[in-house]
Amino acid sequence: MMSICRDDAKQCVGKGWSALLDEVYDRLPEDAVVSDVKEKYGSLRIYVDGVSMEILDFIYDIEERSLKICETCGAAGKPNLTGWIKTLCDEHSH
Repeated sequence: MMSICRDDAKQCVGKGWSALLDEVYDRLPEDAVVSDVKEKYGSLRIYVDGVSMEILDFIYDIEERSLKICETCGAAGKPNLTGWIKTLCDEHSH
């Protein structure tokens, strides 16, 4: 199975979450397989195979942190509650 590389993962979501993806990729073992990276219900989702429970817990924490970071710019943000759920700062939520 092909793994999504760091640069391709950053193309799957907004630039505001690039630092979160860097944190994940910096911790992944070399043989980990990233099968999907996307935004879902306003949060970053990263699907990985071949990693320990410790790494999965770390990824879950990153996904939770993404709910407080604007996907567009990386500033403090929050999920909107109407329409397509996106986590955005005040500036990008309009």
